[in-house]
Amino acid sequence: MYGVVCRLKQLKASFRALRKVKGDLAENVRQAKEFLEVAQALFDLYKEDYLFDLVHCCRLVYCSAVKLQTGMLQQRAKMNWLKHGDQCTKMFFRKINARRAQQRVYQIITQSGERLTDVSQVTAEFVSFFQNLLGGSHGRRDLNIDFLRQGLKHTLTHDEGDSLIAPISAAEVKEAVFDIADESAPGPDGYTSLFFKAAWPTIGDDVCGAVKEFFQSGKLLKQINATVLVLVPKVQLPTRVSDYRPISCCNVIYKTITKIMVKRLQRVLHLLVDYSQNAFVPGRSISDNVLLAQELLAGYNQAKLPQRCTIKVDIQKAYDSVEWDFLLEGLKVFNFPPKFIIWVEQCISTATFSVSLNGALYGFFQSSRGIRQGDPISPYLFVLVMELWRSLLYIRIQAAEQFQYHWKCKDMGLVNLCFADDVLLFCRGDGQSIQVIKEVLTEFAAMSGLHINPLKSQIILSRSVQSQRQQLIDIMGFQEGTLPLKYLGVPLVASRLSIADCQPLIQKVEGRLAGWNTLNLSFAGRLQLLKSVLGSLHTYWASVFILPISDLKVIEERMRGFLWQGASGRGVAKVSWEQVCRPKKEGGLGLRRVLHMNQALIFKQIWRLLQEDQSSIWVAWALRHRLRNQTLWTVKVSTAPWCWKKLVKLSSLIKPGLVYRVGDGNKFKLWLDLWHERGPLIATFPRGPSITGLPADSLLREVLQQNRWVWPSATDFDINDIVSSLPATHPGESDSIL
Repeated sequence: MYGVVCRLKQLKASFRALRKVKGDLAENVRQAKEFLEVAQALFDLYKEDYLFDLVHCCRLVYCSAVKLQTGMLQQRAKMNWLKHGDQCTKMFFRKINARRAQQRVYQIITQSGERLTDVSQVTAEFVSFFQNLLGGSHGRRDLNIDFLRQGLKHTLTHDEGDSLIAPISAAEVKEAVFDIADESAPGPDGYTSLFFKAAWPTIGDDVCGAVKEFFQSGKLLKQINATVLVLVPKVQLPTRVSDYRPISCCNVIYKTITKIMVKRLQRVLHLLVDYSQNAFVPGRSISDNVLLAQELLAGYNQAKLPQRCTIKVDIQKAYDSVEWDFLLEGLKVFNFPPKFIIWVEQCISTATFSVSLNGALYGFFQSSRGIRQGDPISPYLFVLVMELWRSLLYIRIQAAEQFQYHWKCKDMGLVNLCFADDVLLFCRGDGQSIQVIKEVLTEFAAMSGLHINPLKSQIILSRSVQSQRQQLIDIMGFQEGTLPLKYLGVPLVASRLSIADCQPLIQKVEGRLAGWNTLNLSFAGRLQLLKSVLGSLHTYWASVFILPISDLKVIEERMRGFLWQGASGRGVAKVSWEQVCRPKKEGGLGLRRVLHMNQALIFKQIWRLLQEDQSSIWVAWALRHRLRNQTLWTVKVSTAPWCWKKLVKLSSLIKPGLVYRVGDGNKFKLWLDLWHERGPLIATFPRGPSITGLPADSLLREVLQQNRWVWPSATDFDINDIVSSLPATHPGESDSIL
């Protein structure tokens, strides 16, 4: 491991010398272009074959020089969306200068209110702040391993633990290196993953040896774990150090180590983490949080419904505040192997930090708590920490007789929804239930170091608790929130999504366009932007909401104007927007209609319902409380919230494309599903269940015996119409929808 570090350090001198000779990429492009022009002029004059070959060679050199310059500028401009289209250096330089201006820090206001403008004072303030944040351990309450295990979903078995610490292969190391994005910022050693990929035939064995050495010895060199803290503004106009979020830039070899650990951890994470946590767990979706939270908040504006309370929790400096002792003890609660815990301890405890400010590095200090944003393993460790919090919450609620669940949550034991550190809590709107939640938050803060920020946390009360409103707010100590509530970037509403609720999305689209209009892009460049960025900007919203038609029209109007008019604001459409949005093979430009994208994304949610997705907490809740032994084709929606009505209505569009493949009959409902060509039989023969003696929620297996149809006899039930058009069965298979 030390040998690799030394060789990488020695190699820097060669790179510096090479940069002096060939480092001016703009000059290389200029010279290559001149040679190409001279070669073309000679060929035009003499028409010799060797001159044609010379032109070809010069063109290759010129294209190579342009590609290198474009790649460098693209990396500095952080414009990863640009894969094809413009190679406009003016555009890149403009973006680089804009990023520079945005990221430079000229002054800062201290916690005491003093304004610092001197460079040395500003840098000292930043270094001091992050040194205190990461270097100060506040002490914690001891953790009872056996106690917390009582509320866990699962603890690792011996075989599952062994799979985490199995010997590392060279193939795993290579896969981890090549999994790191080319554009990912380098660590303090200055090497990007692109260098390791390009030089892998030469340095691959050395890198594999260094990585394997760590997993065998459990020791990590501090040079490999050195970190640069890059400051990302959290607000539009940052004035204080706390307005910046520290993102850790780690060395490639270190990220390779933790990516291998992550790959193995992902295999067991879904077993350990409850379905209420949907961040970083393979197979789970952020849309579950939004869809279920929207269902639970529906009707908060109605006084006649039960008393309800939703609490939005903001964890202060979540990643940076985790106490190491708690994290390592917490891994023991899950029954992680001691060897794996040692690896984690080395990864978090050997890190050293320098702060990047205005293009230079300042300070050099170690940390004594916190996990790094930017370290591949940090999100997964934090999810495990939050699972320990959920375990404590579950144990305390089970022991508290006075706690009452939120409406429509008791049967599933649903109290929380988490997406990493974004937490929603649900309970009945009474003082005793809220007090239990507050005590759990306080107890966990004393254990883990994760304290709640009361100024950013909110309590939302339904209209039915008006008489106790102030009392409940005082108990929790949070600000009162109102609906629409912004959660995971989208608004949660009590009634229906309005045009006004979607204004943040419209403003985001218009803000992007306003920034792009300064780039002077060609038509091809604008088209690429629409495809890669703007065309997907609304995708997240469209995956959880059926958006108002008027808002979709506004988005398409902005897209159309940007494509045809660009920065000038002048120009007319050459062809209709419908033609533009056709596939290229049909003469279009391959853009997608926003309405069609919205419908397709909601179809995905409908498909999960039809498949009864076992990994989705929203699907589980919807099957219990919305379908209730019905299907999407027969359920009544007259009293359902707007979101459910819209979803059921949209499902009629997907119906013609579905194929119900009859297998063992254990999934499809006899009277309610679409397995028969007539559709749900309950619609054609409403008296069928009473006449045949087969209840309305009967499964198809009731009329299948040894893969043959066996129908009960009925005198006044016209069964011949059904029997004459029965579908084929597929022995040995489960029922499936195609």
